[in-house]
Amino acid sequence: MIYMVDHIFSDAAMEPAWHEHYAGYLLKLLGVPGLTTAQRFKAVDASPPRFLAMYSVSSPAIYDSPEYKAMGGGGSQSARFHGAYQMWTRNLCEGAEFAPEVKPDELVFTLDCDAPDEELSGLFPGKLVWLHSVGLHITTQYRALVILDRESAAKARSVGRGFIYAPFTAFLTSQKR
Repeated sequence: MIYMVDHIFSDAAMEPAWHEHYAGYLLKLLGVPGLTTAQRFKAVDASPPRFLAMYSVSSPAIYDSPEYKAMGGGGSQSARFHGAYQMWTRNLCEGAEFAPEVKPDELVFTLDCDAPDEELSGLFPGKLVWLHSVGLHITTQYRALVILDRESAAKARSVGRGFIYAPFTAFLTSQKR
């Protein structure tokens, strides 16, 4: 399963402190049994800044675990930054066992839809994965996820909707993966 967190962060003065906080938070999350990978991304050409975090999780039971609750999962650790969030959504998705590793020279394209779109799938044959939201905020029924090289980003831009993200952090893994 893939756990995705979307943020629009609107306070430029607080943004460096938020990123510092989030870097430590990712490491704490990777200590939770069943949460095995983490990576953050920043949207290309988005204003105000938009961010995406993707995690690999073994099951929805993680969110009820004592370890997750004890480390402040679910946003309680970042309460001092909540006033700068124009948007904060959390979606737990089926459709892939693990979040993909996105290398520094790659991009991520996401697009939210009510149902899988065959025309969109045809633009990215063999690359597009349809994720189905099954838990947490469920702000979309389906999310298209495609890893792109920088040259194929024009194809994603031609869709006219969705977001293209560049890696903001390295792909992190837990010791238990």
